[in-house]
Amino acid sequence: MAYDIKAWLDREGSPRLEILDAESGTLRMAWDAREHRSQAIKSLFHELMLLSLRDQLVDSTGVSPPK
Repeated sequence: MAYDIKAWLDREGSPRLEILDAESGTLRMAWDAREHRSQAIKSLFHELMLLSLRDQLVDSTGVSPPK
């Protein structure tokens, strides 16, 4: 699966990230670092891991999990 990744700083200077399905344009994940920095980074990696696992399930079963 291909993704478009958008990363930017919001008006307060907090980092933000969106990951979109390249084919459909569907937002697959959104993240911002408004909480404590170390907790925000842990949250980001947690969300990326879940996204990866969802894709592996789709690849192995052919069935899309609920969004």
